Amino acid sequence: MKKKVLVCGLLLSMLASVFTGCGKSAEGQAAISEDAAVRAYDTIDFDTVTIMEDEVPLGSSVNNANAEEQAALQNMARAALDLVNQQRAAAGLGALVWDSDLELAAAVRAGEIVQVFSHTRPNGTDWWTVNEAIMHGENLAYGYNSAQEVVTAWMNSPTHAANILYPSFTKCAIAIYKNGSTYYFAQEFRY
Repeated sequence: MKKKVLVCGLLLSMLASVFTGCGKSAEGQAAISEDAAVRAYDTIDFDTVTIMEDEVPLGSSVNNANAEEQAALQNMARAALDLVNQQRAAAGLGALVWDSDLELAAAVRAGEIVQVFSHTRPNGTDWWTVNEAIMHGENLAYGYNSAQEVVTAWMNSPTHAANILYPSFTKCAIAIYKNGSTYYFAQEFRY
């Protein structure tokens, strides 16, 4: 099974030096892009932000999973955030707080990356257009089978780790879409 992790988009100038040196590994290993999906806070015009609420489906309809499967996916997502917060604590940073609005946006993205594994949405728009008022950073992955595996992969990538350890992010949510036996992860951050 091929495993991938992806980040791309706008770079924060203060983190630019961190976002170099990533490459692609051999077949069967995690592949990492060279950029991180981050929107700098000072580039967001909150007076003109559009929220595309009609694109955010509710609850288990995102995964077409039964209630038991959906609960297991949500438990895995929460476990991943706990592991992320352990990494932040080790770096002397505050914990990221789970954000239910961000969870809905992450659920949309997790479903979309089954179609197109990219920070560009299947309709050609940027990743953050699901809800541009709250989506400021994104990590994606697929092919990992546990919270530990995906967080380890993200932390082994300088670009993904930079998102996880970015001090200005205060909230996070992770959604997981299961397609057959493959898990697709979308981790979303906000200021």
